[in-house]
Amino acid sequence: MNIPARPGGGWISDKVGSRKWTMVFTLVGTGAGYLIFASLGQGVPLAIVVAVTMLASFFVMAAEGATFGIVPLVKSRVTGQIAGNVGAYGNLGAVVYLTVYSLLPQGVESDRIFFQMLGVVALMVAFLNAFFLKEPTGSHDGEHEEAPILVTSNADRQYRP
Repeated sequence: MNIPARPGGGWISDKVGSRKWTMVFTLVGTGAGYLIFASLGQGVPLAIVVAVTMLASFFVMAAEGATFGIVPLVKSRVTGQIAGNVGAYGNLGAVVYLTVYSLLPQGVESDRIFFQMLGVVALMVAFLNAFFLKEPTGSHDGEHEEAPILVTSNADRQYRP
């Protein structure tokens, strides 16, 4: 799912024309996917489990792609630093969720609680994005990057034509 979905998140945000609403849409899909997982019980046919896994995975990876679609728009001259922070905090989140999961008692009910928590947190983040994420300006016009500077000396800076 990673190969089509992650670039798909960026592609969807390009087609929709809004990075903000792509983030909200993919996060709502992520939350719904995890809540569907929480509702599945034992004895569910394997085909349904695989289909729900693929659906939830698509939204998770598309949300990651949409997140990295915003990265170069934060400040183009420090894109690498911003991308590094996004990746690092993604790993931090994974460690936090793994720690929470390891603290739950083993069993079906704990798995249900864990997926409910993931779904609710994803929906909360979607809500926060809907109301507080500002749409990056110039994100779809191709001119959002700063003009490259050719430095010939410290005192003499010329802009490329």
